[in-house]
Amino acid sequence: MRTTNFGGNIELNPRSFYMPETEQEVLEILDRHQGQRIRCIGRLHSWSKAIEANDVLLDLRQLNHVRTADQNHQPSVDVGAGCQIKRLLSELERQKNWTLPSLGLITEQSVAGAVSTATHGSGRNSLCHYVMSVRVARYDTKTGRATITEITEGAELRAARCSLGCLGVILSVRMQCRSAYCVEESFHEYAQLSEVVAAEEQFPLQQFFLIPWRWSYMAQHRRESSMDRSATAGLYRWYRFLTIDVAMHLLILLLVRLIRVKSLIRLIFRRVIPTFVVRDWSVVDQSSPQLVMEHELFRHIELELFVTRERLEPAMQFVEQVLCVAGGTVQEVDNSFRNKLSQVGLEEDLSAVAGIYCHHFPICIRKVLPDDALISMSSPGNASADELADSPWYAITFTCYARGKDRDAFETVGRFLSRSMASLFVARPHWGKLCYLQPIELRKLYPQFAAFRQVCKEYDPNGNFQNDWTRQLLEEA
Repeated sequence: MRTTNFGGNIELNPRSFYMPETEQEVLEILDRHQGQRIRCIGRLHSWSKAIEANDVLLDLRQLNHVRTADQNHQPSVDVGAGCQIKRLLSELERQKNWTLPSLGLITEQSVAGAVSTATHGSGRNSLCHYVMSVRVARYDTKTGRATITEITEGAELRAARCSLGCLGVILSVRMQCRSAYCVEESFHEYAQLSEVVAAEEQFPLQQFFLIPWRWSYMAQHRRESSMDRSATAGLYRWYRFLTIDVAMHLLILLLVRLIRVKSLIRLIFRRVIPTFVVRDWSVVDQSSPQLVMEHELFRHIELELFVTRERLEPAMQFVEQVLCVAGGTVQEVDNSFRNKLSQVGLEEDLSAVAGIYCHHFPICIRKVLPDDALISMSSPGNASADELADSPWYAITFTCYARGKDRDAFETVGRFLSRSMASLFVARPHWGKLCYLQPIELRKLYPQFAAFRQVCKEYDPNGNFQNDWTRQLLEEA
């Protein structure tokens, strides 16, 4: 079985491949392959080396049950690991008129994949924060035989909430739910980042975009609403789909895959792309269609870096200057950033990206509240070591639709941004997206990483559920 992930940057060619239909089948597969390394995939909507598998690969899409429960007025759902989020949302609505507490930009991922890499939306915690228990298949440390363990509390649960697949084969998770609700949405453009962040008080679910080469911010204001669904909600859905999800993307594809003229890309982003957005059209609709976009329609790759609120403004100033250097419109970043890069030995790396890449997609920024997990990107740090331990985090997403040499250039810039922003702003890369940092660099970003490693050792002492990348990550410092 040979396949590639959604972005086409990772190829999977395992020696053995299975698509089990029951938990018992999973146990039998594990017993059959004792001593080999076993990894799982969902819908391959990841750009991360975490999905790589050489020995045994399990596709869990057949484990997709959805069972709701309501105990002591606490709605929850037991859901199979391979269930797609969009199917889960549909079943929750059909069975109970419920939904999930947090939603990401897309709903194509499997539940286990989304939880294991801390998929998030905007204005709330990551999806993994709402996981109440996890059932995993692993090897019994005494008998060596496959067994099922339910993880319900303590450090084990906090590790399982974002496990990178390192505790075993996730079979199902129990998650918090909530009653269905509506969201009010409108777009507004701002010149300054401070104005956008200030608007969070009124619009706590908002996400916003830095428009390259125009260097303004387009805020997608969102807040929960008790109002009825707007009469224009259906029209608004079609507008967003046809204009933003389809037409804007087709124009970008034309620019970056066929025309490939940097000056024209910059002009289009300054003058044309902003016209796709209708400002101040306030619409109330159900939460799922408002919070979800069709970002999966066209293949691309993504880098996403997380910084705390206190570091957001200087981080975005740095991003703008680096992209201008990469795009060839300026020669250098300002003196303060240049001095800081020199101090961490990265000044020459900036020179290496000068003029090689013209960024061609709005940079999405989403606020994520701290998660009760050991190594989710928005997990808190150690308060004694980091004064920003309880700060919300902001995910900064860089998207690339180019191919060939232009994609290579994006990756070169992405490597520089990852290393420099980790050094200057303690930026954490998303576990499920492009990750250019070395294991030792990643471990330093997570004060609770040692606790995560310890849980992994207890559940998988022989490293049966690791690949080369996770094995290096979990090595002792």
